[in-house]
Amino acid sequence: MSPGKQHVVHIGFHASEAHTVDFDADHVTVVMSRSSAARLPAELASRFARIAVLDLPDSDDLDTYDRAVDRMRELVAGLAAEFGPPAAIVALYEHTTLPAARLREHFGVPGTDVRTALLCRDKVPMKEALAGTGIRVPRFLAVGGPETGPAELAEFARRTPGRIVLKPRSQGASIGVRILDDAAALLALAEAGGIEEGHEVEEFVEGSIHHIDGVVRDGEMRWFCASRYLDTCFDFQYGNVPLAAVTPDDPGLVARMREFTGTVLRSLGLTDSTFHLELFHTPDDELVFLEIGNRFGGAGISWHQRTVYGVDLAREAALACLGRPSELAGSTTMLDHREVGASGWLYMPAVAGPARVVGITGLDTLPDSVVGIDTPAVGDVLDAGGDVWPTAGRFLLSGESAVSVERDMERIVNTYTLTTKAGD
Repeated sequence: MSPGKQHVVHIGFHASEAHTVDFDADHVTVVMSRSSAARLPAELASRFARIAVLDLPDSDDLDTYDRAVDRMRELVAGLAAEFGPPAAIVALYEHTTLPAARLREHFGVPGTDVRTALLCRDKVPMKEALAGTGIRVPRFLAVGGPETGPAELAEFARRTPGRIVLKPRSQGASIGVRILDDAAALLALAEAGGIEEGHEVEEFVEGSIHHIDGVVRDGEMRWFCASRYLDTCFDFQYGNVPLAAVTPDDPGLVARMREFTGTVLRSLGLTDSTFHLELFHTPDDELVFLEIGNRFGGAGISWHQRTVYGVDLAREAALACLGRPSELAGSTTMLDHREVGASGWLYMPAVAGPARVVGITGLDTLPDSVVGIDTPAVGDVLDAGGDVWPTAGRFLLSGESAVSVERDMERIVNTYTLTTKAGD
């Protein structure tokens, strides 16, 4: 052990977050699945003081890490014997925030505690914690377990007209979500034994969905950015449609969303973290809570925030876990960046693969509002397998207004195409 160096343990890691780590200042170790460790570039892997591997299934089940927390305790204890007790336990991802909190509790490490981490993972207690706060949540019910009987499910169905959403309580990216036509479909599914344990049902809320991304430190929101999805994560995953989001330019709506977000953060006890919250804005101009995670947003969100606004959400997440000061000056929102009228990100749906790119059109006619682009080249082989957000091209835009950015996104959707040939 080098004198003066602290031992920092990461739970899970991806190469895209390498810039958040000061390998020279600390003894940095990581606990991660064997398959994820194998994907780390060799040069990056060599910079960790030690990589402790977990034998986990290589799947999109976000609960696999938490189910292995007992083994993680053993591994961290072994790392502590070599590098000293952990001074910080860093978790940057949806699947690692809860087990990291359990490890903090076990090893007496400061940071987000188990109660708050659980409220930011499990969609049932998450919404229960907002009772009495003035925040509207969709009507919901835990299902699939012994605590929910046929009579309770029938009563929920009776009180819930229209479509019903069935979803896992602790997954993300619309994984495992089903939208049922009506209450009869829900009851029929339950009668046939088609509802697994660990799920919830909730009413389908009409309206646009916004994602709210930010940084909270010592209970103060240091950064707040709202964006409206032009479609939904569900439609991107299951309908092969583009996924895009644009920042609103209505100061009154943004102020309401910021107040809404502050109430949620206080209610869940989230005081030092990045966060990704989603809410509905209904046709009746009401804000309705959807869900929240105590981590930075996926898909194009962190790329968008860093490129357009200079806010590195991954870096801020690491600093919060380390208990070190934020690098953000003051408390701001995206509207405080006067040079940006509105901005957004666009993900084009993936090509069924494996497939080789043989032609690309539309790149020579991109709007001037495009400030970032990541597309394949002719000759590249595309294969979306294993990617949570598979894409055939992604774009960042910054323009004079939300309307103009949305218009330019539509132009890209209509002109950008890939020609592919099946196979590799």
